Amino acid sequence: SSHPHSHHRFLLVDYATSSGLNTPGPRFGGVNRKPAARHLPPPFGVCRSESAMLRSDDVDKGAKRSEHENRFDRQLRLWGAHGQKLLESTQICALGSGPAISEALKNLVLPNVNEFTIVDDKKVTEVDQGNNFFVAEEDIGKARGDVVRENLLEMNPWNETEGIGVKGNFINKNPDKAIESGLEDFKQYDVILATEISDSNALKLSTYCYEHNITFVLIRINGLLGYIHWSKRQHLVTEEHPKDRDISDYHLHPEQLKNFPELENYLKDFDFKKLGEDVFKHSRIPWPAITYHMRVKWQEEKKKTGPPSNFGERNEFKQFIKGSAIAYMREKKLSFIEKNFEEAIMFAHKCCLKPVPDDEVQAVLGADAAKNLTSESDNFWIVVHAINKFMGQEGNGFLPVTGEIKDMESTPELYIRLQRTYQEQSKKEMAIIVKYAREAVSKLGKSADSIEDEYIVHVAKHIREAAVIKCKPISSVYDAKQMDVDEIHEYFDEWEELPEWDEEENGPRPLRPKNIHWYFALRAAERFRSKNGRYPGEGKYTFDDDVKELIKIQKAMFSEYSIERDMEEACLKEMVRSGGSQIHNVAALIGGVVSQLCLKLIVRQFVPFNNTYVFNGVHTTSNVFQL
Repeated sequence: SSHPHSHHRFLLVDYATSSGLNTPGPRFGGVNRKPAARHLPPPFGVCRSESAMLRSDDVDKGAKRSEHENRFDRQLRLWGAHGQKLLESTQICALGSGPAISEALKNLVLPNVNEFTIVDDKKVTEVDQGNNFFVAEEDIGKARGDVVRENLLEMNPWNETEGIGVKGNFINKNPDKAIESGLEDFKQYDVILATEISDSNALKLSTYCYEHNITFVLIRINGLLGYIHWSKRQHLVTEEHPKDRDISDYHLHPEQLKNFPELENYLKDFDFKKLGEDVFKHSRIPWPAITYHMRVKWQEEKKKTGPPSNFGERNEFKQFIKGSAIAYMREKKLSFIEKNFEEAIMFAHKCCLKPVPDDEVQAVLGADAAKNLTSESDNFWIVVHAINKFMGQEGNGFLPVTGEIKDMESTPELYIRLQRTYQEQSKKEMAIIVKYAREAVSKLGKSADSIEDEYIVHVAKHIREAAVIKCKPISSVYDAKQMDVDEIHEYFDEWEELPEWDEEENGPRPLRPKNIHWYFALRAAERFRSKNGRYPGEGKYTFDDDVKELIKIQKAMFSEYSIERDMEEACLKEMVRSGGSQIHNVAALIGGVVSQLCLKLIVRQFVPFNNTYVFNGVHTTSNVFQL
């Protein structure tokens, strides 16, 4: 899910100044960064190779773990050593150091992101002390970005001896001026978080990032409301981790078994008549063997040359397996159908249907980027190119064997034999794909070490859960000519179930605007700021005057975008009442969503929301809009 289920706070008891060496770094308009020392990682990560990182089962066998593995054990179990490597080679730039960005950075520093840079020229004020957990009373008057940097690094400081930790940098410059002074300085970063910049500069920087395929995340908060909008020209997901569909492939279809004789020999080996003499042994036959034998027997009885080919035949085949299980149950006077036969009935389709990749995977395999490689091609596309070549030749049109099978009813000996059969076949096929990928790298004139065998195998094994997300540029939202007004109207017209309300007891139902109204109210507040140099309701102002001007801005915006829906004045009044404030609990939640988004994008796992997340703290609701 892309929505946050909870938000965890990490308390800092003592703010100590983070130590580190000052080293030269990239510049923003001639201003040096102030970093803590750390060596830059090699192309595909830092620390150790994935194969060198220990797994939990290695520890159970008495293997010694490093400090790195001990410290980051929980996340290594979540996204693996390969995901951790990507995280530990990521450079992040934060424009501003308010509470939302501070909270987002906290959740990236803790899991060991490589490096972050804060660009900010503001001093710590009493307001910051009240809404930003990473500043204290004694910091008032100091450079806010530097204070936040030091306190973030305290949670995971760079350790030269162990080679673990994060390095952080601070540039004392106004974020808007940093953008206006030149965009080339931003090319070094993988992710850019921005909150305290004007709409015009957000558009300018996001366009640059889109052209260079850099992740740009825009964060806007006003009082109890906020939204996140991210863009990237193309995001590659190597592991989707789907929970709503089965992507397992046991290569049980007759056409697949032609390429996998070792598996067919294993399945043929089972003597059902002999095993049936012992109830225990019979109940531990792995379900793939049951479906194989039942499919052969079904074809013989029905005089078919192939497996069940339509819905009716597949249902008939399931009943065929069930009938065999019931007959054995009655013969042995059992009170239940054996578990392994229940599994065989459940997965009977695995030997009937040729596995077809999901639409998302087919889009990846058929992408032009996989067919027409260039020297600028991402390593991901080189591997997909190699997989396509394998499928066209040795694979006979099928994806490679992954070597992984799920738990099933069986004896340890039979299960391990089956598992090894898949693993050995996978090893052979992965070697072929590695060879094809290496050939492609050589033809492109790239160095051999630009891609690792480990990476090739990883992508190939997880190709069934690969996806490509193509985001619209932020200009498509800010430019009225590019915005899809019909889609916007659909969001305004969507039916929403309202909570129960007793009007007799509680009076008239209170106004409850849709979150799309709040989104455009936040956008109107930003236009107000661009025009007046302050947020509506901020500083010395007249409430009614600011509301009137904000209504004018909102009307003009609706007219500009051809939005033919009523606006909600209540939303605009809330913008003025909030006065551009950032309340800590709202900022912390928004920051948590931002960090979750960034982690998904960085490790290339799980599917991020696309592309706008709106949080409504007034009614504690949220929506994702694809704008």
